[in-house]
Amino acid sequence: MNNFIVNQIPTATLQAIKQAVANQITAANQYKVGLSDAEKSGLRTMAFGREGFARTVNKIAQTHVNSLARELNPTDLDAKLNYDAALEDIRQQTMALLELITETQLANSADIMSLVDKMVANLQTSRTGNASLDLAMREVDEWNSRFSNSGNTTEKKNTAE
Repeated sequence: MNNFIVNQIPTATLQAIKQAVANQITAANQYKVGLSDAEKSGLRTMAFGREGFARTVNKIAQTHVNSLARELNPTDLDAKLNYDAALEDIRQQTMALLELITETQLANSADIMSLVDKMVANLQTSRTGNASLDLAMREVDEWNSRFSNSGNTTEKKNTAE
């Protein structure tokens, strides 16, 4: 099997991305809102399908300001909708970054396990005449006995032999 990862992201680039993300978290952290589970429960939010409703109400309120109670300012709703759109842009970009990292990490993980399987197979073959290797491979045998499943392709060696 060929490796999925042909070119790794350079370490300096990884560090720069990590630092940039940390900087953005620090910048946004002062504005974060932490809701408790009790506060989240039963909230009426602008969930899927409600944004159009909210934007329609916003347009009507902007046009018919005199029909609103004095304490209601339609620019407040407009500002919150604009803020939501800006947050959504950032969320979408963050999700794209998360997907990129997740997929790359998954591919790298598959490459790792492919190499591990090849090395285990080689080591299993070599352990027959090598007492120190046989002793060292007992830890691999323990891992295989504890965590083996249908996705595990490493060979098991019976330690009773």
